[in-house]
Amino acid sequence: MMVYGIKNCSTVKKALTWFDSHQIKYDFYDLKRDALNEATLTAWFKKLPSHLTWDMLINKSGMTWRNLTDREKKLADKQETAVQLIIEKPTVMKRPLVAIDKKVVSLGFDEAVFKQLFKK
Repeated sequence: MMVYGIKNCSTVKKALTWFDSHQIKYDFYDLKRDALNEATLTAWFKKLPSHLTWDMLINKSGMTWRNLTDREKKLADKQETAVQLIIEKPTVMKRPLVAIDKKVVSLGFDEAVFKQLFKK
């Protein structure tokens, strides 16, 4: 399992603490340190679980979004250009993103969702 996020994000911290307290192993992918590539993002967009849509990968309530130019925000209107926006500004992605076998299973931190996904 891979958890994508940034270390200083409070929501990511909650998720990692939850995984640690439930002894669930994960690898962490730091979006500030390691760039995402177009192939990964495109694959995620094409294989999202039914309860998620591609536009949910964009965090429109965060500081990164608020600091974007109007031109950059326009990139979030279409799936194809949203991929480019996330590549250019990876912290605009909703965090944490949890992927198992390279498939997105969860966005953000929701304890009820985590309990359902990671039943022991």
